[in-house]
Amino acid sequence: MGYLLLGLLAVIAVLLGIAVIRTLMIKAPTPAPCDTVITDEECAIAAQKLGAMVRVPSVSKHEDEDLSEFYKLRAVMEAQFPLLHKNLEKTVFSGNLLYCWKGSDPSKNPILFMGHQDVVPASNEGWRVDAYSGEVIDGNLYGRGSLDCKSTMYVELQAVEELLEEGFTPPCDVYLSYSINEETGGDGAAAAVRHLKEKGITLALVIDEGGAVMEAPVAGMDRSYAVIGITEKGYMDLKITARGKGGHSSTPPRNTPAARLFAFANEIERKRPFKKALLSETVEMFSKMAPSFSFPLRLVLGNIWLFKPLLMVLMPVVSPFGEAVMATTCCFTMMKGSDAANVIPKEPYLVANLRTSVHQGCEASLAVMKKYADKYDLDIEVMMQRDASPVSNIHSEEYAYVCDCIKKQFPDVGIAPYIIMGGTDCRHFHALTENALRFAPVRMTNAQSASCHAVDENVTVSALAEGVRFFKMFLRNYDL
Repeated sequence: MGYLLLGLLAVIAVLLGIAVIRTLMIKAPTPAPCDTVITDEECAIAAQKLGAMVRVPSVSKHEDEDLSEFYKLRAVMEAQFPLLHKNLEKTVFSGNLLYCWKGSDPSKNPILFMGHQDVVPASNEGWRVDAYSGEVIDGNLYGRGSLDCKSTMYVELQAVEELLEEGFTPPCDVYLSYSINEETGGDGAAAAVRHLKEKGITLALVIDEGGAVMEAPVAGMDRSYAVIGITEKGYMDLKITARGKGGHSSTPPRNTPAARLFAFANEIERKRPFKKALLSETVEMFSKMAPSFSFPLRLVLGNIWLFKPLLMVLMPVVSPFGEAVMATTCCFTMMKGSDAANVIPKEPYLVANLRTSVHQGCEASLAVMKKYADKYDLDIEVMMQRDASPVSNIHSEEYAYVCDCIKKQFPDVGIAPYIIMGGTDCRHFHALTENALRFAPVRMTNAQSASCHAVDENVTVSALAEGVRFFKMFLRNYDL
């Protein structure tokens, strides 16, 4: 037994030695200096055009609602990008826009750039300027939609406008798609997909919002990263109801309906019962990010072949992001009891919001919830659900080309794929391509990222000019 133990310790020592040597060999590429000089003219154009778009409060709408603000936004876009509107074919689906720029080789599969016209509501409370002012302060443009997602629209539209002015023709057809209800999960993008399907179009590549050039996207990193969203988690809302007799609260029985609900929620919260897994693409993300961490994290993330069991135990404990990237998550968001403080509710309920993983979709995640609901005699109703989107191919020529363009435009940053926890319109376009990528070529600080859907949403004006340059370079050199 002693020899066996010594042998085991020797194996562990050898493996750790290999891991340490490998870690010492993991060197982050020395970032090339970003010596791009953004001109005052580029900044002035960006501020003027995006500011005009932000000043239209285009809050999400369904197709049967008042679309007057979207008509105003369309008029602004027509005024700001006249060559685009003169030269590109435009199709309108109840306010949703699809443009087509004809390329020189119609036999090539088209590419599509996209975003969305709609924004979430904003009041002026807490804002340093009017929430729809589009005002520039210290080089940053403020207003709802300045980041999410009118900045993405601007850099795409302006790149096309400038290339048209230069007399450029793309090598293949280029589509631009902008919905009016991305923020509410509406059907605008799906309508564009149906239209393209009817025309028999297969897309080589789609680029949407979602990723960006982020300032140290994970705590402890020593540089900014261009993160490219390759899939997004699924979504499910569940209504969990407890039924009972109700009655007066002065003589409460044991195990009331509300108590059963709370016990259920507490057990889900405590046990985190969903299956944890590391996708190969997640491993790739950690591998790409490992060089930017200090030695302990670099040791673990750079040697997942050895530390995977430890990583799967520790990550959900250390970080909510760590849990979300590995498993379905459940958050209890709404509840209803009785209408009076002294009445036992007969049918209280909770609403749970689940973000389902690729490896444990809506059906499997629901089965987990039902197992615990049955334990407490609770009913579950599915209010809404959609599975995670397919995972885009990170080994394709198209993905490699996007990375190459990022390296050229943003030579000072790292690049990594990642899983989007929220939702974008891009998920609809997986029906037309295996290369549905979420990446807006716009630098943002962590504070700016946090301002999306919040007070003082803003974007750096010079970052918009960089985004325009990215798309111009992308189109000029595209040859796939």
